Amino acid sequence: MLILYVPLISGTVDLVLLFLIAWSLQERVKNTWVWAVIAGLLISIVSAMPFYAPLIAYVGVVAISKLIQSRVWRIPILAMFVVTMIGTLFQQFVYVLTLQIDGAPVSWQASFDLIILPSILMNLIFSLPMYAIVNDLVGRIYPLEDAI
Repeated sequence: MLILYVPLISGTVDLVLLFLIAWSLQERVKNTWVWAVIAGLLISIVSAMPFYAPLIAYVGVVAISKLIQSRVWRIPILAMFVVTMIGTLFQQFVYVLTLQIDGAPVSWQASFDLIILPSILMNLIFSLPMYAIVNDLVGRIYPLEDAI
């Protein structure tokens, strides 16, 4: 069984989110928006969240990633950490807001303490290994041209 979420308290590591962030920070990759939509739709199908929430979250995180990549392009590891932190905040904000709109009794304070902060911590811990894996994968899929 493939584990996509690793829980800590009530927070989780979102490996799909981390993959999308690392993938979108690669300069040679051009199809990040397509993968964000595909991931959002697939997670929407298997998750208990309302159908549109993961799609909005993943597309929004890729947009944040592209914005930060244009600002911090010389230090991709720093960009990975910054986008992971901001992206997790954005994703969790979308999820909590969506649940509140749907009528779930979710408080912002409890969500922040029990879900958002542990999720940020766990995503930051797993972001460096995910960046290394994706960087190697991109190097194999999009090899650099040999200089003659």
